Amino acid sequence: MYKSIQINDFRLFKNQKILLGKYLTILSGRNSTGKSTILGMIANSGELKKKDGVTYFSKAFRSDFSELFKGSKTFDVVGANRFLITLCDDDGNETDYRSFRTAWQQKDKDRKSRASSGDVSSSNGNDISDIKRERFRIIPFKKEENKRTEAKFNFPVIYLGLSRLFPLGESNDELITANAITFKNEEHKQWFITNYKMILSMQSDVQDITNYSIGETDKKSGIGISTDHYDYLTNSSGQDNLGQILLALLSFRKLKEERGMAWDGGILLIDEIDSTLHPAAQNRLIKLFIKEARSNKLQIILTTHSISLLRDICGRIAYNSHDENVNNDIELYYLTNANRRLEIKRNIAFTEIESDLLVSSVVQNTNKIKVYSEDAEARWFLKYLIPDYLCYVDLLESFIGCDSLISMYNADIYYFGNTLIVFDGDVSEEQLNKIPDATRQNLGNILRLPGGKPPEQVIYEYLLNLDSDHAFWSGTASSLGFTWDYFKERGPLSDDYKGKKDRDKYKAWFNNHRQYFEPTKLMDFWMQDNKEVTDAFKRDFLQAYNCIAKRTATFEIK
Repeated sequence: MYKSIQINDFRLFKNQKILLGKYLTILSGRNSTGKSTILGMIANSGELKKKDGVTYFSKAFRSDFSELFKGSKTFDVVGANRFLITLCDDDGNETDYRSFRTAWQQKDKDRKSRASSGDVSSSNGNDISDIKRERFRIIPFKKEENKRTEAKFNFPVIYLGLSRLFPLGESNDELITANAITFKNEEHKQWFITNYKMILSMQSDVQDITNYSIGETDKKSGIGISTDHYDYLTNSSGQDNLGQILLALLSFRKLKEERGMAWDGGILLIDEIDSTLHPAAQNRLIKLFIKEARSNKLQIILTTHSISLLRDICGRIAYNSHDENVNNDIELYYLTNANRRLEIKRNIAFTEIESDLLVSSVVQNTNKIKVYSEDAEARWFLKYLIPDYLCYVDLLESFIGCDSLISMYNADIYYFGNTLIVFDGDVSEEQLNKIPDATRQNLGNILRLPGGKPPEQVIYEYLLNLDSDHAFWSGTASSLGFTWDYFKERGPLSDDYKGKKDRDKYKAWFNNHRQYFEPTKLMDFWMQDNKEVTDAFKRDFLQAYNCIAKRTATFEIK
């Protein structure tokens, strides 16, 4: 599979690297940030000769260079090592590479024409007409031992530029040539029909699937669907786009079946996937992409500006690793020049993407970050630990057990990933491991209260373990009759709380004495005696808060 593209110096890009998703790579960003250029670089790197297989469009598995790049004599200068594309095996070990250079070359027919006609060259040795006919090229290069090659990867590629498709409805009917598509078998045909109807939520029955072209050039071509209510001439651009996408996926499926054990995957590149497709259809299409990529060893790379699609993708990448050597199943790259230089951001939060696409200020969100805890005792403890930060957060009056909170977190990462989750200190690593480790590291929003036990038990055991000469006993506690003997004899394990579960015993004891904890300054003493863990929790809380604040465009705590 394709592992990465390292862009050293090509157009806008300088020393930037993109790891490709094992199944899906999303490129998004503002206009004129080079998304289509990246597609073009990858599309131009591989091909499969026509003798080894053709698509359902009766074309080779390769891209047309003229679709990908238009060269500029001013800016696209000749140069070596412009970018590097690396392939790897299923374990991520590099297996092949190509370095790419840029060049300007005369077309073969122009050189032959000049040689046969005896055209006179200009004083610098170049014929003026030939210079005008020079073409821009991006040429692969690989050197091993004493061998070198300028061959592309032997890898099947299909490129679809959806925004540049020619609208059928604007064409002269007399210029349209249509032919029914011949599927390899009935299974392929039914796959096409089923997914076409599913993505568009269509109830009509599909009668015919047509491959049409307009005029003399096959660049103006598409896929038409005729149903029991209309024919292909009335298809929308969205229907045409979807037809081409499905036929491209089916082409790879066909090629896989033909190549058998020799099948090693393929790449489908789609420019502006959201073009003419409504949001629900886009999201259904993404699900199909992931399914087909897994089943047929495909890598699908696409560009989009769709807010709804990006929101969906951001939910899917919440578990992603940020390791620079690990290819995730799905990779999202956002390209922006908001700070007057091109930045490529990997797997960032949806809120940051939305703000940049809509060019909105990152200080507009004044909402407080919500904090979920297990119970009232936890919130009491938390208020003493972070008094300076309480104005920035919303301590929700939640009563949710640890296991339930973990289940809710996993069920809705998009929501809970942007809240602070504070568990009691007794939550085990085994319990927390139910949340994928990559998610915990990436989101950084899960905390444990200090003490290693529930707050009420932490407080009680602290009192029992105080030295007899501790300042607590000689203060207000003494005047209230609170002695070590009292806490020992009337504690949660005494007959006063007989018949309750152990945790409920501690809770009942805590709430019966809670009114006295403030006047005795119990928590002040506890924090002084446990300064190291208290300070560590404050640092962790601040770090987690600011991590969420950056993702949600909320005020950070300095």
